[in-house]
Amino acid sequence: MSEPTPTPPVPTDRAELEQDIAQTRDRLAATADALAAKADVKAQAQATVEDLRTTAAHHVDTVKTRAAETADRAGTKVHEVSANAPGTEKQQSAAVLGLIVAATVLAVWLVVRKK
Repeated sequence: MSEPTPTPPVPTDRAELEQDIAQTRDRLAATADALAAKADVKAQAQATVEDLRTTAAHHVDTVKTRAAETADRAGTKVHEVSANAPGTEKQQSAAVLGLIVAATVLAVWLVVRKK
């Protein structure tokens, strides 16, 4: 076990004794406050919730920023690819629509064929 902390000598002068009593009261009050804070489970839970809320908000902001940056880069890339693709914008849209229709027809045909 650990050894107890030795107590300082008791002051003999009245002023020193009163000062020692005041310091002891301050230490006792600080200890009592610390124990009360540890015992207050509701306040600890609320503090934890607030910390988590702050952390989550920070992460949400970070994700939003990254998503916006990624969307900007993707949009730029689409415009670059579209500009380099043959045909007009209407022709490109028609080709994409044709591919979507063909994929849908193929998917329906495969599902019907399995039955």
